[in-house]
Amino acid sequence: MYKIHFGTSGWRDIMAEGFTFDRVEALTRAVARHLKAKGLAPQGVLVGHDYRFLAEEFTHFAAKVLSSEGIRVYVADEAAPTPALSLVIRELKLAGGINFTASHNPALYQGFKWSNAHGGPATKEEIAPIERLANQLLESGTAGNAPAGQTPAAITTVNPKPSYFKALTKMVPGRILRAARLKLVADPLFGAGRGYLSVALQKAGCRVTVLHDWRDAFFGGNNPEPDAANLKEAATLMKKTKSRLVLGTDGDADRFGVVDADGTFLTPNQILALTLYLLVEHRGWTGRVVRSVVSSHLVDAVAGLYNLPVEVTPVGFKYIGESMLRGGFLTGGEESGGLTIAGHVPEKDGVLACLLMAELVAREKRTLGEILKKLYRRIGRTILSDRINVHLASTAEGEHLRETLSRNRPERLAGRKVVRVDTTDGFKYELDDHTWLAIRLSGTEPVARVYLEGADAAGLKRLGAAGRALLSGRA
Repeated sequence: MYKIHFGTSGWRDIMAEGFTFDRVEALTRAVARHLKAKGLAPQGVLVGHDYRFLAEEFTHFAAKVLSSEGIRVYVADEAAPTPALSLVIRELKLAGGINFTASHNPALYQGFKWSNAHGGPATKEEIAPIERLANQLLESGTAGNAPAGQTPAAITTVNPKPSYFKALTKMVPGRILRAARLKLVADPLFGAGRGYLSVALQKAGCRVTVLHDWRDAFFGGNNPEPDAANLKEAATLMKKTKSRLVLGTDGDADRFGVVDADGTFLTPNQILALTLYLLVEHRGWTGRVVRSVVSSHLVDAVAGLYNLPVEVTPVGFKYIGESMLRGGFLTGGEESGGLTIAGHVPEKDGVLACLLMAELVAREKRTLGEILKKLYRRIGRTILSDRINVHLASTAEGEHLRETLSRNRPERLAGRKVVRVDTTDGFKYELDDHTWLAIRLSGTEPVARVYLEGADAAGLKRLGAAGRALLSGRA
């Protein structure tokens, strides 16, 4: 029997195969009954979505199911970024929120993401009872049964934009950008950043050319991921318009992508380090720096320049959100393109990241590449990173790979001695020259991710070959 399973960021599956209305109903009823059992039902639940196929239909279907369970529902009036929905949850003091999004996954996928009352991704402990109850309802065949005699609760429409834009003005000083009048290209990649990314930049005083700003549930035939390949068209437009940056967001606008003035794609790891530099060097902020285990040690090196503590977490923004809620937090991020900063929501925000990079260019009046070179000189070495995605035939192949890597611990990789193996999340092999590679199975799709960090392109190539050898059992 099919089992609903939550990965790193919600439950995702292919529409009409795994992701169906009856399973959405089971999961939605499980949310409602879990909240009622915890005494949280009176607080209400937000339901929102991105621009994927049937997103509105799933949203209104889930709202009716929640209402039939006696849960008051707030429905976003149109597609909205995940961080904007997080802000609504916090401002209305709701019990949580359902977001129909599969983020950067292919167009055939749909997803169900449950956010907690803080507006952050639900932890394993929070989602486990909901997942378990949903599968029990499916197995018993009672998922479609509403409580007898239950009066349907109210359903209210909300607009996330005003509060979200207000929050962004607090996070990014508009006077800096207004004075600079930067020319930029914004590319929401047909996703929920439409009407948010370009507008936020324009409100901040930037001159913006917008690309892919219409509804396309197939995302132009590509994954809605703001990587170098998908931002290539925007980079070409940047040169034609003599703009300073390309700023992009993914399907639900919680991830970012940045292309510098010379056409160079900045890795998310570099953006995390540049964000930290901006906040400390220019704003004078201090606090704890948080990153996932497979994110770049470049972040640690920049934190070291300012004697700031670094906390390392497993992969998944829920861990960074949890850390943020403990206080003393400065910034947190993941190499997959997500970050947040102190005072904002405990959820990754691609629009905010884009604004921060525009601010940094405006402040320093130089390119991001030039600022990076300055940082490398201060650190005393260059730190480059990359990621290789290897598609697997099935989840079973992934489990076999996990078992193989657990048994086999190489003593040398890429011609260097392995000095430490970190199994916080996956398998991270740290080498004796401060470089490393890591292998981790994706929590949202049948993919093995190979993370690399070296001093130059040749070093990354050697590490990549070593990672592929590990995957094939030849190391």
